Parts: sequence; C-alpha cells; structure tokens
Amino acid sequence: MTQIQNNEQKESLIKVLAIVGFLAAIVLLVFIAVKVVTFIPGAFNSLASIADSVYNYDKTDTLKVTTPTSVVKTDEGFTISWKDMNKPGTYSFMVDCVSGINADVRTADGEIIAVVCGEPFKLAKDQTSLEIVMKTRIDRFTDIPYSITFTPSDPRQESVSASARVTIINASIPTGTTVTETPAEPAKEVATETTVVTPVETKPVIAKPQAPVYVETPIYAIPASNPNGTIDLQVVFIGVGELNGSSFTLLPELQTGKAGAIRFSVKNIGTKTADDWSFNAKLPSDLSFESTEQNALKPNEEAIITLNFTGISRTGVESFGVTVDATADVNSKNNSFTWAVNVVN
Repeated sequence: MTQIQNNEQKESLIKVLAIVGFLAAIVLLVFIAVKVVTFIPGAFNSLASIADSVYNYDKTDTLKVTTPTSVVKTDEGFTISWKDMNKPGTYSFMVDCVSGINADVRTADGEIIAVVCGEPFKLAKDQTSLEIVMKTRIDRFTDIPYSITFTPSDPRQESVSASARVTIINASIPTGTTVTETPAEPAKEVATETTVVTPVETKPVIAKPQAPVYVETPIYAIPASNPNGTIDLQVVFIGVGELNGSSFTLLPELQTGKAGAIRFSVKNIGTKTADDWSFNAKLPSDLSFESTEQNALKPNEEAIITLNFTGISRTGVESFGVTVDATADVNSKNNSFTWAVNVVN
C-alpha cells in the first residue's frame, strides 16, 4: 500500500515538473522572440547601409572618351563621346596648345565657338558628346591631345579626367614640309585696297581653260624710298583654296572640273621703290600664267595676290609655284616658292 502511494507521489511530482518546464520553455521562447523582433530592424538598417555604400561607390576611373576615328582631315568635323557619371556635376573640354592649331566646337544649340587652347571649355550638365573641328596650317600631320574633365558638385569629391589624342592631316602641305609663319612687320599707317584685274597679256600652256584672274590687295605703309637704296622683293605663299567674288576660302584639296585659287604676298623688304616687276605662276595640271607689269612697291609695301584658275584635269598631288621678276632685285633667293596640293575628282 505504501509502495503504491510513493509511486503516485512520484508521478504527481513528475507531472508538476513537466508543467513547470513547459511553462519555462514558453517563457524562454517568448523572451527570444522579443529579442529577435528588437534586433531585426537594426540588422535591416545595417544591410541597407551596406547596399547603399555599394551602390554609391565612387568609381573614379569610369570616365572614358571614345571617338569613331583618330585620324581626321583639317576643317573636318568629328565627334567624341563619354559615359555619364550619374551624379551631380559639370563637364569641360580642353585641347592642348599645339603650334599652328585652331579648334572649334559645336554647342548643343548648333553654335560654333572657338576654343582657347589650354583653358577648360564648360559644357552642358547632361552633355555626353561633343562635335569638334580642328585646323592645322603648319605641318601635314599633327597630333593634338585633348581631354574631358568631370567636376562633381560635391567639393569633397575629386575631379575625374580622361585624355585622348587625334591626328589632323592637312593634305595641302607636302609630306616632310613645315610651313614657317612670319609675323607681319608693324606699320604706322596702313591703307587697304582691293582691285580685281583681268590680265591682258597671258601665256597659258593649255589654251582651253579660261584665263586666270587674280585679286590684288596692296597694303601701303607710306614709307620713303631711298634713291641710293636696294630693291628686295620677297614672295610668301599664303594658301590654296577657292575664290568666290572677292572672298578667298582655304581648302585642304582641289577638285577636277572646278576653279581653284592660290594666294601669296609680294613685299618689298628693301629700301628703294621697285618700279618694274611682274610674276609668273606654274599651276596644277601644267597650267601657267604670266602677269603684266605690276604697280610699284615702295619699301615695306606689300601686295596680297589671289590667282584664280580653271582647267584642273589631273588627280593626285600636283605642284605649283610663283616666281617674281624685278629689275635690280639684289636677292633672288626669296623671289619664288614651290608648293603642292592634293587634287581629287
């Protein structure tokens, strides 16, 4: 009997302990659940911060300039482009200073603006491409470095730049030749005069083309002539192109079947007036021209002459030149020049 009572007491105790353990487990689970609920927002905030840091990671090396070609003819437009940095800031374009180079850009509204070398040219905020026109007048081949720079609106962030270069070809300049630009001598008083003259006496080698006509622009400095001085006429090549009325336009090449023109200057760098002088020209396609006697040039006077001609029939590189003939000229080394131009169909 006593054994039976002891067993019943043990069973009752086990049941009580089981109930207490069950309740303790429930309390523990509730406690853990409360802690988890309290921890989760902080964890999500940390994950969000990490994701935001990854998304907004500042890749300073992503700015890259691309262009369809790296070789362009002078006066021919080309376009460069770059990837948007996807953050507030401004872009700017800069071309390095290279002797004999001019650069123009076309803005978003179509305006052509000259760019000052070595100085940043500010672009539109959302602009990712730029049309550029470069001109070279000294060397046949010229490498021109340029760059695009992104400046963030946040002053704490550094600017990012991408550099590239383009080769400009001027086909009117023979290979291996460099044009020397000579600054004009200052004159106290300068008057300009433009006259269109049709020469009466011409001796063309080919009779079919029309007789060349030239536009002469004398620049007078009103100097005094020394009767005992010397005559020294200097001829300098200026450019090749086309003549529209009295307007001369430089061109990188000429075309068959169309009129061409060359421009040059004749200056008296001596001390005595050149009363008797003329010039003759050898033109592309074996054309030639001999002028009549020209107006006298006093010391330091200069005549700018544009010789217009037709009858261009051959393609390829064609040479041309001008020789000045003056009575009593003391220096024949500067009386002529020879040049070349590319002729296409």
